[in-house]
Amino acid sequence: MTQAAVTHYEVLGVQTTADTAEIKKAYQRSLRTSHPDVGGSTGLFRLIQEAYEVLSDPARRAAYDRTPTDRSSGHAGGTSSHGPQQKQSRSNSDSSQQTAEAGFAEMEQPPTPTPWNGPAVEYLPPLVPPSGGARKIRRPAPPWTRTWRTVFYVLGSVCTVPPLFSTIWYFSTTQTNPNWLVMGLTCLLITALTAGFWFVAAMFPKWWTKRKRPAPPAILASAYLVEEILSRTAHGVPGRGLSVGRFGDRAEIGAEGERRTARLITHSVLPVIPSARLINGLRWPGSEHADLDHAVIAGNRIALIDSKMWADGAYWWDNKQLFRNGRELKAFGLGAGVEAIRAVYPGYIVEGWVVLHSPTGRLSLPSVERAGMFPHPGRAPIRMVTPQELVSEVHAFLVQGDAPHVVQVPALAGLLRSML
Repeated sequence: MTQAAVTHYEVLGVQTTADTAEIKKAYQRSLRTSHPDVGGSTGLFRLIQEAYEVLSDPARRAAYDRTPTDRSSGHAGGTSSHGPQQKQSRSNSDSSQQTAEAGFAEMEQPPTPTPWNGPAVEYLPPLVPPSGGARKIRRPAPPWTRTWRTVFYVLGSVCTVPPLFSTIWYFSTTQTNPNWLVMGLTCLLITALTAGFWFVAAMFPKWWTKRKRPAPPAILASAYLVEEILSRTAHGVPGRGLSVGRFGDRAEIGAEGERRTARLITHSVLPVIPSARLINGLRWPGSEHADLDHAVIAGNRIALIDSKMWADGAYWWDNKQLFRNGRELKAFGLGAGVEAIRAVYPGYIVEGWVVLHSPTGRLSLPSVERAGMFPHPGRAPIRMVTPQELVSEVHAFLVQGDAPHVVQVPALAGLLRSML
């Protein structure tokens, strides 16, 4: 694998004319994505540290500028194309300012592929309007009701013990008292009422959540979707499954990557393929966690996409190992997810992509080199791409399927049911 030599200016993403304050700000931004604690590599972290130490010292910087180096990356004089893009993005809008404060530049405008000129959208099976008003179904009780029942069963057991023992005591030891029967029956009634109260209190949330209601978007019949849901092209909230409690500080970084992918698909794929539907945040088959970031379905094809917001560098991927700047990183589990979705939807062609978003917002970065090796057994091949490549490849994959203008209602309903 060959790696491009980069200058200290390119490492920090600044121009050669940047002053000390700009270099310090670029250094602090770079640390947010390059530090090993947030998914960065130790090698890149050291490059950033070295670049800052040199460029922040006027004497060392002057000596570095006078030293001729091989700029094989194509930026003469160490001029980086990242800096102007970042400066321009920070002045565009309030959202771009918030993104810059988080350490990321605003993403470039997504491209628009060739418009759709095929047949009109068709639904299979054909939609049959429900008779007798809105369709109602019973949805499963949420997981928190099990914890609720356990807590109230314990409380109910504790509160039922005193009247229960009183009943046993009255029936066994006070037969000489003329009122022993009345008192015993009274204690028995109190015991029954206490047990009944705590039983109803424990079961009420489950009964209430399982009552019949109009089918919500995520809980649907296997082959029926209301027209309002069918006409919606994007479902779910990108990044919703990345909780701070589970992922820590990396949650916001991962959520930003998922939001950018959703924007790419929404802007550049959905408008030009009318039958395409985007589902964000899918549960892994058989799990309660949203480990499949995005799914795009059109016709008999399903594209699974995993989003990553990682530092720039030279990436190398061979479907088994992932390297950045020569350092091995953790591989992806999306290949196993593709195989799992293929097993659930046997009549569909399912492929997977991992898109790497650059903190600079450039759609053509970072550099990705791929080798055509077979993946591990039980894992499907995965394409690692830049945002620009993702748009063109997913668009080509969906339109080349059988009847890409068809919305397969059962498959779409199944994906929506697995949405977090």
